[in-house]
Amino acid sequence: MSVTPPPPLPVPAPTPAVEDPSAVAAAAAHQVRGPLSSIQLRLELLRDRLTGPPNASARQEIQDILREMERLSEILGQVLAWGAVDHSSGPVETVDVLGVAATRVDAWAAQACVRGVRLCLDGVAVTGTQVRGSLEQALDVFLENALQAAPEGSDICVTVYATPSLVRAEVRDQGPGMSDEEIARACEPFWRGTAGRSREGTGLGLTVAAALLAASGGHLELGRAPTGGLRAIAVLPTAD
Repeated sequence: MSVTPPPPLPVPAPTPAVEDPSAVAAAAAHQVRGPLSSIQLRLELLRDRLTGPPNASARQEIQDILREMERLSEILGQVLAWGAVDHSSGPVETVDVLGVAATRVDAWAAQACVRGVRLCLDGVAVTGTQVRGSLEQALDVFLENALQAAPEGSDICVTVYATPSLVRAEVRDQGPGMSDEEIARACEPFWRGTAGRSREGTGLGLTVAAALLAASGGHLELGRAPTGGLRAIAVLPTAD
């Protein structure tokens, strides 16, 4: 199937440079995870001991706390991923870009159905090169962001296309999109745009995705879709 590449994006997202703060933050996150796991286990044991109707309210309160702790654990995981990325070098592997895109679309299909959003996939079969897991993680970030932004009844389109030297995996939604100023800052660690402040997230997803793609010899691009919404594109070198 032939897919015509869309025109170049007006404002590519910057790729973060190597900075000591990422390693410091990751080290701090690593230190926090141990106590957090211990507290979580103790709360689960306490919850399980509170049986019977008189303790129903206390059990629910503990369950709510555990839910927040799970979210905190996810945030720490993203900080660790940010600090673990080797921006300078790393072993690369070939990757079936369309195959990975199909797998990620399938993985997010249930959540899209719950939100009343349609996922579609189109593209060409092409092989790229990456640091292991980079494309998968980048597409997960793109799809999660798109599902949070997309209005009910809209489409999220995933498209794979290539040039002789580069392959692109694009996720396009029909949400509010970003301004040029927001696009320019979108990959800054912990930064969140106006629309994103009211949604779940850490402000690290695009930072980690950009760093992984850069370590793979590619980059991340962001731009506004012609009909509204955001275009997030993972760019990787094509395999020789």
